[in-house]
Amino acid sequence: MMKKLLFAALTVFLLLQHEESKAQVSVGIYQQNFGTYLAIGSDPDKKMFGEGRLEGGNEVDIEGTFGYNFIQKEEVNFYSGVHAGIINVGEGSSGYFGIPLGVLVKPFPATRNFGFLLETSPLFIPNADTAYLRAGIGLKYTFR
Repeated sequence: MMKKLLFAALTVFLLLQHEESKAQVSVGIYQQNFGTYLAIGSDPDKKMFGEGRLEGGNEVDIEGTFGYNFIQKEEVNFYSGVHAGIINVGEGSSGYFGIPLGVLVKPFPATRNFGFLLETSPLFIPNADTAYLRAGIGLKYTFR
């Protein structure tokens, strides 16, 4: 079920892309409540962007994040969107979804490719009939 949801979300995201694709990739590392996520995604300065995240430690979590920039400025972006992921891939895995609210701050005029990320997201885990609030900080760099 979760694989179908992730595939459908990715398909919708790709269909809604209005601009010509360019080879711009972002990478990031985020410290969230319970772990550290490594991320790779599309250009976060576009109106719509996507990102894949991997969290490792005692368990492995994967997540797809699709965002929409409501405020886009040279030095800051404010976005929201949707997360869909799998907690503890393999044994006892559970799917979840969430609604991120985030700010990407690019404070250095000479290097707007580098930014600091602040994000919070309520996460809903239907299989466990539970929810919690996840928050974190991170670093993001976009190769242009």
